[in-house]
Amino acid sequence: MSLVSFKPTKARLVIEEGKDSVLVMKVAVAKGETVELATGGKLESLSGVLRIRERKTNGSRGNGAIGSLIYIEETGRGPDFAPPKFQINLGMAADKFEPLLRVALSGRLPNKFFVDAGERVSAGETRGLSYGLRSNVRTKIWDTASFRTLPVTNFAMILPIEVPEPRENGVPAPESWPVESMATNAQVAELVDDLLVFQSETRNMLYAMVAVVAVAVVLALVFGLVQLVR
Repeated sequence: MSLVSFKPTKARLVIEEGKDSVLVMKVAVAKGETVELATGGKLESLSGVLRIRERKTNGSRGNGAIGSLIYIEETGRGPDFAPPKFQINLGMAADKFEPLLRVALSGRLPNKFFVDAGERVSAGETRGLSYGLRSNVRTKIWDTASFRTLPVTNFAMILPIEVPEPRENGVPAPESWPVESMATNAQVAELVDDLLVFQSETRNMLYAMVAVVAVAVVLALVFGLVQLVR
């Protein structure tokens, strides 16, 4: 079994009337993974595209494949030159495609995914993508000269799940609490009106109290003068 791991970097969703939805991702070989190419170079130096199509039935192709891994040679010269690249085509059952689609629509990407590629000869042997020795180191080698298209018989995908971290008392941290919505313009205007009314009423009450005190002072002075005259 020859498993190769990849890391998605970008994604877009293609929806067309009357056709299956397709999730397209830009991918690169995952960090720490290496695959040598028989025609020269390494797979991790190439850019790639992953196309996942929602599969309406749970069946696979006659050879047990559910997709393909394709090596695309360089083309053109000068300004029309296009470097070599690779493409992965997969069919995914609807019950698996739905959670992947929800993750993609939330703006997130799978952390990593693995494909089992190569033409299976026996339980422990495949052609096209197999292991070989390079400088006495066991490494994966893709025979891109004879097998530019490899059947993919299985794949696994790791999806991100975000869970708020609880504090010691089991209550989520404050940053995970729901944030109340801010006041609308109408609510702010109503609050300003209430403050202005309160300020006006307070000012009028203060003026009335000053007037009462002034009248009391005048009456006290008049009463004092009357007493002196007598």
